[in-house]
Amino acid sequence: MRQDTAVAVSVHNNGAASLDGAISDDSLSLAACTFNSTSSNQFESLLPNSEANTQPSNSDRTFSSYASEDRLSESDVIGRVFSSIEEAETFYFNYAKNFGFSVRKNIMRTNVQGQVTVRRWVCSKEGKRSKKYLELPDRKKTARPLTRELCRAAFRIRFDHCKGVWVACEWVDTHTHVLVPAVQVQFLRSTRQVSDVDYATASTMYLFGMKPSRIHELMAKCSGGYENVGFTRNDLSNRLYEGRREQILQTDSETFISLLRGKQDMDPGFYYQYTIDSEGRLSDTFWCDSGMRADFHYFGDVLSFDSTYRTNAYNKPLVLFVGLNHHMRSTVFGFALLSSETEDKYIWLLRTFLSAMDGKMPVSIVTDGDRAMRNAIRTVFPDASHRLCCWHLERNATANISDPNFTSAFKDVMLNYMADDEFQFKWDQMIGKFHLTNNEWIKKLYADRHMWAETFLRHKFFGGLRSNQRCESMNAYINQYVGGKLMLFEFVMQMEFLISRLRYKEAEDDHRSCHTMPVLITHLQKHYEQQAATIYTRTVFNRVLKELHEDGLLYISNCMSDVGRRIYVIKKFKLEDRSWRVVFHEADSKLVCTCHLMQSLGIPCSYSFTVMKAENLSEIPKCMILPRWTKNSKIAESYLQHFSSKPSMNEAARIGSLTIACRNLIHFAAKTVDSYNDAIQVIHGLTLRAQDVLDTDAIPRASTKGRHVDIIKDPLIIKTKGSAKTTKASVKKRLCGTCHQPGHTKRTCIQYGRVKGNRDTDNASFCTDFVSENTFNTTIATTTATLDMSTWGDDISIGTTNTEVDHNESFVLPVLNRCDGQSSNGFTFPSQDLSQNNIGGTIPPQWHEWWHYNDR
Repeated sequence: MRQDTAVAVSVHNNGAASLDGAISDDSLSLAACTFNSTSSNQFESLLPNSEANTQPSNSDRTFSSYASEDRLSESDVIGRVFSSIEEAETFYFNYAKNFGFSVRKNIMRTNVQGQVTVRRWVCSKEGKRSKKYLELPDRKKTARPLTRELCRAAFRIRFDHCKGVWVACEWVDTHTHVLVPAVQVQFLRSTRQVSDVDYATASTMYLFGMKPSRIHELMAKCSGGYENVGFTRNDLSNRLYEGRREQILQTDSETFISLLRGKQDMDPGFYYQYTIDSEGRLSDTFWCDSGMRADFHYFGDVLSFDSTYRTNAYNKPLVLFVGLNHHMRSTVFGFALLSSETEDKYIWLLRTFLSAMDGKMPVSIVTDGDRAMRNAIRTVFPDASHRLCCWHLERNATANISDPNFTSAFKDVMLNYMADDEFQFKWDQMIGKFHLTNNEWIKKLYADRHMWAETFLRHKFFGGLRSNQRCESMNAYINQYVGGKLMLFEFVMQMEFLISRLRYKEAEDDHRSCHTMPVLITHLQKHYEQQAATIYTRTVFNRVLKELHEDGLLYISNCMSDVGRRIYVIKKFKLEDRSWRVVFHEADSKLVCTCHLMQSLGIPCSYSFTVMKAENLSEIPKCMILPRWTKNSKIAESYLQHFSSKPSMNEAARIGSLTIACRNLIHFAAKTVDSYNDAIQVIHGLTLRAQDVLDTDAIPRASTKGRHVDIIKDPLIIKTKGSAKTTKASVKKRLCGTCHQPGHTKRTCIQYGRVKGNRDTDNASFCTDFVSENTFNTTIATTTATLDMSTWGDDISIGTTNTEVDHNESFVLPVLNRCDGQSSNGFTFPSQDLSQNNIGGTIPPQWHEWWHYNDR
């Protein structure tokens, strides 16, 4: 039992009590102990010799210490009244915390009405573990440490029906174990609890990708130390897991689908589709909201999609459909979780995506070249231009050829635009230079040249997209917030946060483009530059600005007139061997250049600006302005006309468009009360008008999936392409760094006697041992070696015999073929005179390891 000396406790106005003093037997200082004001006052009143009843004020009040002889006795507690079970429990938990023991619940009795009549708490060391758990013959896990010591400490209350209060009827304060020191009280189970406030804070941090260990460290920093947090890392992890399980209905998949259905109820344009396998498990899922569907109809001409792994607890690959918005930023068109990456799964996914986007097909697609993806794209999007990711091709070139010079030459051929004959000449020159004529990978690469070479893709619109690195960067961002243990319904919430972040960045770019004006700096600032700054978004304007700068280095070398058009030949200053042709059409002022920048990127090139000046055009022709790059791209007439094709998609697209259009209204109307009231009145008026105009015979919104009857089972953890199964034969065995043999490491190699443990004790596998410098102890001799000891005069121990060695003598020392006495696979000293290798008294390397064993 712990012997406690007097400790002064002062209670302040805020209800916190600080203990001053020390515990004698442990020599530990008690820094601080805080507890609730209500429970502390009640606990004070139960203490004998306290000043709680003698001083009316709580300010600067002190009461006697918790010495063993001053602890609460049976007469102090029996008969005390509590208003509730929680009040009694708080009292006993605080008492246990102050005296260093933990409490657990024991007995709870109820009457026929189900009301609790008796409640009992005991010390956590009450009772003992059953023998059947101590004598398990087939135990697989290490047994938990013993904590029960037959402690008798207990506290019980019963309900008095006449008075309607709880009365203490049992109090035992005798412990059979040593109480915990004050500095270790924080680890007692009954003192550790994650409060609702802490859980709310931790769950928010966990939602944003913080691990429980990092959350606990942050709380310790904010609380002034780990001892003030009130719980451990494991407690926090368990509480977070319990909170996640509480949100699940029957299964995770059922909760996941219910969440998608709820989003559809709130957002009429929300679309989702899923499949179930033969076992009733969730297989494949696709979803997108109305904003994504509207974005695709504005910017769906370019599409990139890729899969990533380790984003959820079932290892389902996540497929992201990514495009470019009018600020050249990434925008997401939809999400999908697949059960496998086969051609059939991708065909189902692309057809579902096509259905969600009202049948609109992308103009161009960029992927990493996966064979299943390529076949699915050819089946569902036969007219789309498919481009292979240049980054993956560069990486494959490095892996297959392993020559940096070839990789550099290949990048030049792949990324630079040139004529067809020039491409063929450079390709043949590169293949001959690196002797790759018969390389199979090179042959397959050349067969797909129309899918990766800029020469064959320049005239097709890709919006500057050459790789699927936007998908990769999106995956990298997602991996910051998701983990391998994320459940499906949590995954949807994380993706929703990702979308909100992207839309926030888009709103920020809209504000910068619409409410700020760049400084005009070119020689065409009053004409083309000012028009471009007014029409284009800021990012696109900066790209056009580069073309305006290039115009200063260009000049017209020739001009030819034809029927309804003129052909200009443009050359660049100090680059006389290159020329570009620009065709100017008089009817609509359209310009077509051989550089194909307008066709591939959608902005006028510098050669077109040169012709505009020659034709004395005061502004950029409208036919040369692509609506997707303008500030008002989301309300452009050419895009709004598309929504009238089908009523169902028309409504979904309008919802997304109205949401985007109201962002500025919401931002400014919330600034002042007057603007808020005006906006509310206008919105109510528009709502009434829309209800009057609404046709009662309008086509109802079709649900994407009917209500299911059976419970959807959770999917199994799948094996993806990114996690191929390895066999034992394919795993490279680890070799010892000393003897280069498998089965052990350098630390446990017995060749030099490097065995963990006490080297001075007997060890069956430890046949050799150095007892002092220049002293060698052996037990078995199978081979002899001669060592020149001309510069040595120390005593050498052979077995138990000490032999004096003269300076000019050669000494025959018995050694082992192997430390364990075997003759194979061991370390064998050469059986010849080693004196030639020992000039000047230097020990040969194989002796040096053994000789200086003691020094290590």
